Amino acid sequence: MNDNRLVNLVLSGPRSFKPEWIAEGGKQVVPLPSHARMDEHLASRFSAGSRRTGHTYVIASRLSDAAAGRPEIEIPSTQERILQQVPWRDESFVLAPPDLSGALLVTNDGYSLIGGTRDFLRHSVPEGVDQAIVDFKRYAKRTGPGHPALSDVSNAFQPREVAWASKRDVAAGSATAEQVWLMESFAAGRISAEEFARSWLAARRRGLDLRERLREPFSRVLDQVFYALDDYVIDPGLRDADDMTNEELQAIVRDHLSELRSLDRRGAS
Repeated sequence: MNDNRLVNLVLSGPRSFKPEWIAEGGKQVVPLPSHARMDEHLASRFSAGSRRTGHTYVIASRLSDAAAGRPEIEIPSTQERILQQVPWRDESFVLAPPDLSGALLVTNDGYSLIGGTRDFLRHSVPEGVDQAIVDFKRYAKRTGPGHPALSDVSNAFQPREVAWASKRDVAAGSATAEQVWLMESFAAGRISAEEFARSWLAARRRGLDLRERLREPFSRVLDQVFYALDDYVIDPGLRDADDMTNEELQAIVRDHLSELRSLDRRGAS
């Protein structure tokens, strides 16, 4: 790649990617916190996306180098070499693998943008695009008015899937729906404590694998059920006299179900 084509091909300006580049291959863009330099967090993400999609080197350019007609540089795609060979601070720069399947734009305004194909982002943003956007919104809110650009960037990106605020919002057939159903079945005495514990923990793991998202306080209530099960000995033969009983676990689940019903009533009002 010669004549600073990297900047020209992927960027529409100093703060955004070209719509044409995003559209090719169905790419998505995610905002990330940053501090006007390449750090371990950014290098790890970009290296993972590049290496796991088969690239042994990446191309980098400062935006000021592009304006001055200086060529891009090629860097091995390991996290260590990216950190060593991208020393630029307090100015914008961009990196991409040679096939332009992904790109990382680092600005001096407290944020970066990482974009790419689904495969590239699967490795560079393993928590999922929606979760990364939600995390950035929290970062922008914490950072406050001292960085006005962050608010604009935060507002420009919205998660595609809405996080569930109460059990009435939960999608049928989801792992979260199964967790609620198991709580209701156990509270009503339709399943045993042991069956509830094993099945609920399996459903929770599946929900985490599927990256099902819950809003507070809904997520907190289900976390409390998890903590109770963490204290519960499932095998009756291994329980000590002072361990949680089935009846105590059932009472805890009933209390948390009552909290979930309260969230439903609040959401309906």
